[in-house]
Amino acid sequence: MTTPTLEIIPAQTDARTPVAHVSRPRAALLMGLYLGTLVLPLALSAMGHPVPAGQFIKSLALGFGLVGLMIIATSFILAARYRWIADPFGLDAVMLFHRRMAVVGYCSILVHLALLSYLNTNLLTRLWLPWHLQLGRIAILLLTTQIIVSLYRAALRVEFEFWRIIHRFLGLVVLLIAFVHGLLSSGGFAPWPLRIVVLAVVAAALWSWAWSRLFRPEQLKQYRYRIQDVYQMSRGLWRIKLAPVNAGRALRYSPGQFAYFNFHRSGAGSPGEEHVWTIASSPSEPDGLMLAVKELGDFTRTMGQSKSGDMVTVHGPFGRFSHRLHPSADELVFIAAGIGITPFRSMIRWITDHAENRRVLLLYANKSRGDIAFHRELAECQNRADGTVRVVHVLSRPDPDWTGEHGHINAAMIKKYCDADLTGKTFWICGPGAFTAAIIKSLRTAGVPADKIHTEAFCLAHAPVQPDGRGRRLNAFSAVAAMAALLMVLLFALIRTDFLTARGGGPHHSAAAANRAAHHFAGSGRRAN
Repeated sequence: MTTPTLEIIPAQTDARTPVAHVSRPRAALLMGLYLGTLVLPLALSAMGHPVPAGQFIKSLALGFGLVGLMIIATSFILAARYRWIADPFGLDAVMLFHRRMAVVGYCSILVHLALLSYLNTNLLTRLWLPWHLQLGRIAILLLTTQIIVSLYRAALRVEFEFWRIIHRFLGLVVLLIAFVHGLLSSGGFAPWPLRIVVLAVVAAALWSWAWSRLFRPEQLKQYRYRIQDVYQMSRGLWRIKLAPVNAGRALRYSPGQFAYFNFHRSGAGSPGEEHVWTIASSPSEPDGLMLAVKELGDFTRTMGQSKSGDMVTVHGPFGRFSHRLHPSADELVFIAAGIGITPFRSMIRWITDHAENRRVLLLYANKSRGDIAFHRELAECQNRADGTVRVVHVLSRPDPDWTGEHGHINAAMIKKYCDADLTGKTFWICGPGAFTAAIIKSLRTAGVPADKIHTEAFCLAHAPVQPDGRGRRLNAFSAVAAMAALLMVLLFALIRTDFLTARGGGPHHSAAAANRAAHHFAGSGRRAN
């Protein structure tokens, strides 16, 4: 069975030069490193002296604990926004994979606790335990809190910025406590090669936390922009134009990509709040960056308070939602809803400015005429493109004098404007989650291959994994990583207990060994994992 791969995208290059593709071996190497990080500690731990076959369950518990610790540690590395990790897959895929594996790691920790509790019910029934076991209990409680709040933040009505602070803090505390718990528990990191590997991974996790929280913000100060203009395009929609403070440090990006923006409204020294937005301008526009921000949350509702001259820190670019990353696609169908027009505005402007030999159909859904963003600019691009760009507006609540399309975008409407032929076309979707899921379902029902569907998420922290081509590969690799870890834990327990050789000792031998192991574990004055 071959390992499924996520979609490969090019490393960031100057937008004025041809796009170079990142090699598949580089992506395969990163995925291999991740899998190796999960299974190598188990292999090294199995190198130690074998234990009686009766300790098979305890060995399973140790294995699940090691895997859980490695997943927790690597989560810090995945979330650090390293370009060498994000470029081959897209940062959105990396963050979604981070979320998926965090749940796998949490389940592994719960199995670790359940197996040990089966051997020693005191772990669940006693209030006070030896302090190294108490640390493990605290780590699980904190991790449970972190997982629940992350999965149900909206239902719990936890503000995003507060959630992010708590998430980062709890993650760091859980990692440190879990590491100390494993280090002090008997048999935890017994062979010295295992200690070196675990220490190296944990150290990389701590460095990633420090880099992203402490050092990178200082480095990004030299890539600051200054607000040139703040303009209200329509009710609840703002256009912000930014100019680089240092022209030599201007961001180089591909049309459709996004970045992290930190507004410093009280001056360059204020901490501000970091938010993710797609860059609505095109690299072909030389006068800086332009954002289109919809009032959707507490911070975005205050965009009108931003003033000319305020500083903005920019970190990026990220993302693979760009037609330039797919040079072989020449029949493009863009499907947008609301503020989801921003990446398409960037791509259409680039295609028009460079007179690219591509045909573009844009289906743009809004409630009313007044909600249409970049209405005049899209019309100008359509006129300049000399028939290669077509813009179709779809309104769900049209004005009485509206003569264009009304209702909702569906398969029939898509086929209508594609002349009933969907073959050979690539589809690009950006909008709210329910809108995106509905369009994907319509396209897949109409026979469009998943690899021909590209989507962009509104929120990296909580976006669902869409069933487009890349989403399916993401799910497949997550399943492969989880299954590989599970099989390695079972193999580790078999090897560590010398189970296959010892099983010939008969049931009495095995039962006696199990009783001795449980009695040894239950001793309150001795350390056990």
